[in-house]
This record gives sequence, structure tokens and C-alpha cells, in this order.
Amino acid sequence: MRKYISLFFKFISLSWMREMEYRSNFITWMIIDFTWSAMDLLFMLVLINFTQVLGSWSKGQMLVVLGFFRIMVIPVWGWLFQSFSLIPKYISEGMLDMILTKPIDSQFMVSSRQFGFSIIPSLFTGIGFTLYGFKILGMFPSPIFIIQFFWLAVVSTALIYGMYFATVACTLYVERLNNIHHVFTSLYDASRYPGDIFSPMLKRILTTLIPISLVIVIPAQSLFSSVKPFDFIYLHIITAVFLILSRRIWTNGLRHYSSASS
Repeated sequence: MRKYISLFFKFISLSWMREMEYRSNFITWMIIDFTWSAMDLLFMLVLINFTQVLGSWSKGQMLVVLGFFRIMVIPVWGWLFQSFSLIPKYISEGMLDMILTKPIDSQFMVSSRQFGFSIIPSLFTGIGFTLYGFKILGMFPSPIFIIQFFWLAVVSTALIYGMYFATVACTLYVERLNNIHHVFTSLYDASRYPGDIFSPMLKRILTTLIPISLVIVIPAQSLFSSVKPFDFIYLHIITAVFLILSRRIWTNGLRHYSSASS
């Protein structure tokens, strides 16, 4: 385990050095990330002008959820997208062959090769939106709610990893899926909205088959209200299911994988 932790931080360090080689590009993408945060806020404020609530959320609650949504951009776009977008290339160009020869778990290797730091503004805008939301609500979460939130945030990150990796691992079975890593990130945008606004059928899909609506809503709601025991348990169960499923898809895919040079 110590070896994997050391490698993980080594990859982060190498990614930072790579970012600093192209500082103008780094600064440009930071500005773009800040712009996306501003557009998210603007869209929410325009929406709230037409309705005082969105589903069952008030304006303050919407800001808290939006803040957490922006914070979670860091693992989604700064880590997973950066690494997972390379997996189709590894497979189609035969680079996976070299990875499989390493004395390190291949799933870990393809999941941690690259990180991006231009999404740093999302951390600060996300915290800002959250604090402003609590100011509107006229409250601040208790220590128990905060501890619960951090744990649920970790579980949600694991669920995101499981869903995202299960998607990109399908490249091992079907050739020419070079853009499959965009599928999950497109669905991620739906996670900022309450499930109440969707039709019953779509809501069921977004909480079971593709439980994207759980990864933001449940942790964010834990900051301003108690999480229902069923939702708390269900989030853990569905996370375990997707982590196991993603591992199975990857390992079974490797058995059918043939080198790009063969």
C-alpha cells in the first residue's frame, strides 16, 4: 500500500511539473474554469428569478449544492478525466502492453498517470458558493453534519470513479471508442439538479442504473439537513456495486485484450 501511495503522489508531482512547462496554457485554462463557475452561478440566479424553489430546494440550498458541484469538478476533471481520457489511446496504440509489464496493478496505473491543476479556481468558487448559500439560509452546519459530509464526499468520489472507470473500460471490448471518456462527464452536469425535477422514469434511471444524481445531492444535503438512513445506506451499497463492477469489466477485458501490434 505504501508503494501505491508513493506512486500516486509521484504522478501528481510529475503532472505539476508538466503543467509548469506550459504556464500560459495553464493560466488560460484557469481563466476558463473560473468562467464556467461564473456561468453556473449566473444560470442558477436566472433560474431562481422565475421560481423561488427548484424541486424541493430553496435559493440557499441550491447555492450549497452548486458549491459542492464545483468542488467535485476537481476529482472529476482534474484527476479522472485527465487519466481516463488516455485509456483509449493506450489500447489503440499498444501503450497498454508496456503498462501490463509493470509490477504494479494495471488499473491503478491507468487511473493515476496524469492530473490537471487548471481547475483550482473551482475549489475557491465552490467554497464561496457554499458559504454564501449558508449565509442566505442563516445557518451553519453542526460539527456532526460536517463530519458526515466529508465522509459522504469520499464515498461519492469513489462512486464517481466506479461509474467513470466502468465506462472507459468498455474500450477493451469495442474498438474505436476513442471519445467514450466524454460520456460520463456529459452526464455529470445533471448531478447538480434535484431528482424531483425529473420524470419518475428518468429519476429512477439516475438513481439506479446511472446513479449520477446521488453523487452531489446526498453529500450536499447532509450539510443543511439530516440524510435519510435509506439514502445513506443506499449510497454505500451502490458505490460498492460500481467499484466491483468496474474492476470486473477491466480484468475480464484484459483477458480478451490483444496487443495493438498483434
